[in-house]
Amino acid sequence: FAQRARTGEGKLQVELAQYQYILPRLAGMGKAMSRLGGGIGTRGPGESKLESDRRHIRSRIDKLRRDLEQVRQVRSVQRRQRKKAELPLVAIVGYTNAGKSTLLNALTGAGIPANNRLFDTLDTTTRLLAVSDTLDVVISDTVGFIRKLPHQLVEAFKATLEELEYADLLLHVIDVSNPEWQQQAAVVENLIRELGAGELPRIDVFNKSDRLPAGEIMPHGQDICSLSAKTGEGVDELLARIDKLLDKGTRRVTIHLPYDKGGLLDMLYREAKVESVEYGETIDIVATCVPRVIGQVKDYIEGYREPKEDWEE
Repeated sequence: FAQRARTGEGKLQVELAQYQYILPRLAGMGKAMSRLGGGIGTRGPGESKLESDRRHIRSRIDKLRRDLEQVRQVRSVQRRQRKKAELPLVAIVGYTNAGKSTLLNALTGAGIPANNRLFDTLDTTTRLLAVSDTLDVVISDTVGFIRKLPHQLVEAFKATLEELEYADLLLHVIDVSNPEWQQQAAVVENLIRELGAGELPRIDVFNKSDRLPAGEIMPHGQDICSLSAKTGEGVDELLARIDKLLDKGTRRVTIHLPYDKGGLLDMLYREAKVESVEYGETIDIVATCVPRVIGQVKDYIEGYREPKEDWEE
């Protein structure tokens, strides 16, 4: 873990986990060290050194927790900004070395180092992904999970992993070429539930399909997608499934604004994705708008019809 941490946040998380691991074990060493005392009621040099080490470690743990709390606050501000922009969050989760970073690269061209080794990603990478003409999402990969993940590591990486609670969709990446993929998937399922994200919509992404032995049948189902992040095969199908699951009624529309309603153009620049503006008899705008914005300009949308309620269909 220490070798893989690159950013300041990753290093903080690893250092916190190391100290949390050392502290109780240091207490166990104290029994042998305390025998250095000269008799009843005396305090030997071993005992005082142990107390000094404990004090230093506790102090350092408190400082690291404060620093990580600041990281949490920054993430909270970022989440509020995303919510204001109405950008859904898609979180990539999975067992270590399942191909999460390779998938993020395939989807966004993020250029993250993707190596065939354990825990290559300790720092969350977040990118903007244009899923379709009407849907942009924020997509984020996370630290890989393992069987019997030490409690100290789960605690230390809470600042990163708590992003899962706020996700609109999880992509659970499974290395289908690994003979133990079912056990690995179960480990991830349990940790997702532990982190409070068990009820979120999810797509199970069976990765590395290009490495599957000939004749072996890939898992399939409504919320399952098979692909090879390395070759790109199946990525388009995954994007289509993300688009379908996260469709919140965002539409690409043509708006003909009268000049006396020109103030609405400023609102569109702030709240929508404006593609083009032309000035003629009216201000002609092509923009991708969420339903709330469509409601404000519906009187000027070309060919607009009120959406039907489910019971009207």
